[in-house]
Amino acid sequence: MAGVFLIGLLLAAWLGWAVLAGLAFVAGSVLAARYAATAALFTVVVSPPLLFLATVILVSAMTGPGGLFMSVVVGSVVTLASVAPWLAVGMVLTVIITWIRGLPGCIQDLCRELRSG
Repeated sequence: MAGVFLIGLLLAAWLGWAVLAGLAFVAGSVLAARYAATAALFTVVVSPPLLFLATVILVSAMTGPGGLFMSVVVGSVVTLASVAPWLAVGMVLTVIITWIRGLPGCIQDLCRELRSG
């Protein structure tokens, strides 16, 4: 997932085509949801946005012009704003795929562990 995010964000930054960043998020999230172990489905639902944010910050620091702080802040805000619809689509698809693969059971297991501990 992180590799797909990184490649998509670097290509988007170099080519100036923000759609690649959004497509990378959707592709990485869907692939993680599809191929993750059943026990890790809850983590797969929660982690893509956090991992994508970390990757956006990293790519903004690597490719942004000017000072590091301003490159990261401006680059991150612009990137996240431009891919917001893609983030929503990626998360909806991730939840649907993980739900079909057994997410409700993972949530029940988590609740049971929290009650017993």
